[in-house]
Amino acid sequence: MKPIRVRIKGLNSFENEQEINFEKLTKRGLFGIFGPTGSGKTTILDSITLSLYGEVARKSSNFMNTNCNSLNVSFEFQISGKEIKRYLVEREFRRDNKTGSVRSKSAKIVDITGDEVEVLEEGAKSVNEKCQEIIGLSLDDFTRTVVLPQGKFSEFLKLEGKERRNMLERLFNLQEYGDELSFKLARKIRKEREKENVLVGELKGYENINEDVLKERRELLKENNDFFNEASKEYLKAEEEYNEGKEVWGLQIEIEEKNRVRKDLMEKKDEIDLKEKRARLGESSSKVKPYIDNYENTLKQIDILKEQILSRENTMKAISLEKEDMEKKLSIAKDNKEKALPKFMIKHHIILDAIKEKDLLDNIKLEKKRLQGKIEKLSLEASNKEELIKQNIKDIDSLTLKIQNLESKIDNLKVPEEYKNKINEGIFLLRNYDEKLKHKNKLGLDCDKFQVDFEKAKSKKEMLFNKLEEERSKLDTYTKKLQDLNKDFPKDDVLLTFQEKLNDSRQKWAKYSEYNESLKASLRVVENSEQVLRTKKEEMTKLEDKISKVNIKIESLETENMAHVLREKLKSGEACPVCGSVHHIKEGFKEVDLKALETLKSELEGFEKKRKFENEEIVMCEASIKVEEKNIKKLNESINNLGEEFKEVSLESMEKKFNYLKEKVNKFNLEKIQLDDNIKDLSERSNKIEVEYQKEKTVEKQCEKRIVDLKSELEEAIKEFNEVAYTIENLKAELKIQDFKFEMKEILEKERVRVEAEGEIKDLRNLLNIRHTEKEQLMDKCSRLKEELSKNKAELKEKDKIINEKIELIKNKVGVLDNLYELKEKIEGTIKKIEEQYNLCDKKMNEIEDKYRKCSDEIIKYHSNLSSLKDRKVNDIDKLNKILMEEKFENIEKAKENYLNDKEINLLKSDVEKYKNELSKVNGAVEVLSKKLKNRKLTEEKWIEIQNNRVEKASKAKALQERSIKLEEEVKNIEIKLKELGKLLKTKQELEHKLSLLDDLEKLFKGKKFVEFVALNQLKYISIEASKRLKEITGGNYGLEVDDNGKFIIRDYKNGGAKRDASTLSGGETFVTSLALALSLSNQIQLRGSAPLELFFLDEGFGTLDSNLLEVVMDSLEKIHSERLSVGIISHLEVIKERMPVRLIVSPAEAGVGGSKVKLEIS
Repeated sequence: MKPIRVRIKGLNSFENEQEINFEKLTKRGLFGIFGPTGSGKTTILDSITLSLYGEVARKSSNFMNTNCNSLNVSFEFQISGKEIKRYLVEREFRRDNKTGSVRSKSAKIVDITGDEVEVLEEGAKSVNEKCQEIIGLSLDDFTRTVVLPQGKFSEFLKLEGKERRNMLERLFNLQEYGDELSFKLARKIRKEREKENVLVGELKGYENINEDVLKERRELLKENNDFFNEASKEYLKAEEEYNEGKEVWGLQIEIEEKNRVRKDLMEKKDEIDLKEKRARLGESSSKVKPYIDNYENTLKQIDILKEQILSRENTMKAISLEKEDMEKKLSIAKDNKEKALPKFMIKHHIILDAIKEKDLLDNIKLEKKRLQGKIEKLSLEASNKEELIKQNIKDIDSLTLKIQNLESKIDNLKVPEEYKNKINEGIFLLRNYDEKLKHKNKLGLDCDKFQVDFEKAKSKKEMLFNKLEEERSKLDTYTKKLQDLNKDFPKDDVLLTFQEKLNDSRQKWAKYSEYNESLKASLRVVENSEQVLRTKKEEMTKLEDKISKVNIKIESLETENMAHVLREKLKSGEACPVCGSVHHIKEGFKEVDLKALETLKSELEGFEKKRKFENEEIVMCEASIKVEEKNIKKLNESINNLGEEFKEVSLESMEKKFNYLKEKVNKFNLEKIQLDDNIKDLSERSNKIEVEYQKEKTVEKQCEKRIVDLKSELEEAIKEFNEVAYTIENLKAELKIQDFKFEMKEILEKERVRVEAEGEIKDLRNLLNIRHTEKEQLMDKCSRLKEELSKNKAELKEKDKIINEKIELIKNKVGVLDNLYELKEKIEGTIKKIEEQYNLCDKKMNEIEDKYRKCSDEIIKYHSNLSSLKDRKVNDIDKLNKILMEEKFENIEKAKENYLNDKEINLLKSDVEKYKNELSKVNGAVEVLSKKLKNRKLTEEKWIEIQNNRVEKASKAKALQERSIKLEEEVKNIEIKLKELGKLLKTKQELEHKLSLLDDLEKLFKGKKFVEFVALNQLKYISIEASKRLKEITGGNYGLEVDDNGKFIIRDYKNGGAKRDASTLSGGETFVTSLALALSLSNQIQLRGSAPLELFFLDEGFGTLDSNLLEVVMDSLEKIHSERLSVGIISHLEVIKERMPVRLIVSPAEAGVGGSKVKLEIS
């Protein structure tokens, strides 16, 4: 990574924007950053880390300049990989108004390699991640690589023991392999031990689970399923018998219901006939009604038209009189408009001209007055400006004096940076002291807490052990009882076999009783049906005679009526279609009575319906007799099929024996279920107690181990605490103070006062600049005011001359100067009155003529409509008489009497149709139900017996099914537990293997041996690279090696490659060796990155070196830079500054002037 450019504004001491061009700065490979302490040299490095990672390397959160509310940084850099890429990172921060803390406002990273700019990421977090991805280093790695802490490496050369190991751990970032890894491993072992204890407890719950138990339960399940299958067959048989009985019983009830409905319908027949007649008359009346309505509507319209004609003729007379009066008024208004109006218009025009001149005169007077006021105002304003200029000069002198006093005060408030750093170090040590004290106290409390937990766990473990023994004793007792009970229990198949015999006997006795009852009932039905059939046949014979007589009468009347109709239609001279005669005699023939004919037809229709009903009854009786005869035959056969064997055994004695066996089996089942439940509950409780016992046992062991570890840690913590306390006391003695915080508070107060004073100076300087600007502006305004005053005085004289000329012109036109608007309004009123009078008369005249014309048109229209209505009246009468004859109504009143609306007619027709449909449906339903019944019959007693048998069979099958389900669940649970047991045993094996590995690792990582091993390995690689650089810097005089204990050995090639201890090196030799070591470490850290860093800084206190050693250092630094690696030195020494080919000078912030500034110098 190669820096190109950085811009800073608002960061620490940089108040205003500053830009550092690294391309120019690194042009010669070696450069220096120079400035006094606190000027902001290290802030330049902070700006780079803030741009890339969103935070400064020193981990400060308050990095914004106190005089700024915003902070902006941007960093442009180049990545030199396979292809060269350039990036620009920009960030902005804002100060929170409430808390004063610094917050990120915006951030983005842009690829600027080509012509097109591409935004890669936006937002603080996304930009942080993208920068780390591009460079390949975290903030800590980047800081350790770019800024080489030279002093720490010279110290590192000579350190030994624990201090050396701790430094190695920090430098190589090996904390994750030291205490962190040990803690993680301890947590992991503790977690796995807990899992092992839980697993042991879980395995206790599977003690009675094995393949033998599973086999026994499966055999019991198979035996019960066989019994259940037999019971299911019996139940299905009973279910079939029940379904058939249910169907027969339902059909019998339904037939009885339908016969009752049919009887009710026959009773309503006369009422339905009357409704049918009313509906026919209502339909005829509905046909006539529209003609009646049309006729009556025509009469109403004729009366309305006659009234309207009379009203319009009266209106016509009134309009004629009004028209004559308005014609006279219009004539007078027209004369006034043509003669008087032109004279008034001329006068109006002259007055308007005069008013315009008067308005111009008034405006000129106003302008004159305004000019006079303006002249007075300008004179006063010019005088005021001169006074302000004098006051401004006094303010400038006062501000200058205040600024000088504040600058003197700031110089007195400055605190030496070195003293401030030592106070900061003391505060840091105090914090460390507090943390160590808290840690020590916490370890003591933890130790006490684990001791209490240990005692509790031990007590609870003993209590659980006693409880476990008690539960196991109870479990053994119940298990023995269950075994004794199983020995005395009779076999299930004895009860089932006896139950089958009992059921068979019951069924045969039930069927025997049922068949006898059905046989008797069928014989009674046959006898009753034959008697009914004989009666119905006799009634049918009489009805046939009546129908025959009525048919003869109807045929005679219809023949006579046809002859009468034919006679009426024949005309004289036309041939008769019957006899062919052309002479027709119409007199002497009797007219046929049509009402008598209709009565006979109605009577015949009733007889026909009755005959149809009687036929249906006869058919049903005959069908019923046939069905019952077949049923009697079938019942006799069924009784014979039952045999005589079942009568030999007493049903009561069999039932007593069965009930005894059943009671014994039920009692056994209840006892067995109770014992099974008790054993199961005790097993579960024992397993839970076992798990709890194992857990408490584990807790006891863990607490005991943790107490030993905590005591060891407590001893180490006390030792570290005493070391920190000793260091604090030494620092207090060196600085001769008692309270670091009080001293820091004093320093911060001085800095706060200094910052306030600087802010005040800045405000005063700004105010001074404002006063200078105001003075110049006032002098300029004063000059402009005087020029404007002379110009306005000349303009005033010109206005007076124009006013006198305008007054003379107005008097010549009108004669007066005042009241011109009143005269104009008077003339305009007269003109308006003449025009309005004429327009009003003309408008009214037009309105009257329109009314007269409309009234005349309406009268003509009404007369025409009246003539049409009279013609329509004649036509409506003819049509009405014709329809009355067609529908056989004597007059209009008769038609109105029989009128029904469509709803009433439809209701009557609906009732008739509904009646016919219901009767037809009932007859059809009875016939269908009789066919479905198929001569079957079922008594109520038999139906109840069938239902009871079905319930008994269902109960038996259900009980066996429930037992099968329970056994299946037991088998399933045992199978699941066997699988779980297999998994648990496998898990236990894996866990034991894992714990053995963790135990080995714990031994390996004990005492940070692993950290030392990794650090030593890293150190060997780095020493090889450091030795190459050391030879290069020293011209092959020195080399660097690491022995087996990790101690640095110097090879002195000037003395034949002799080995030297690092402590024997001189100051210059120590520096060059440390520099080589620092550069090698930098390269090692860079291996983690994705691109090489082409720049690093040495932030070294060169002030401690003498002139000879400084010469050696500078020679060494000049040798190591190259085209791909630039070296920067941060210092304040003039000797080094003179040796640098390129220099970046950082000027410190000055009170009232601004923040730090940078300047590039090239020698």
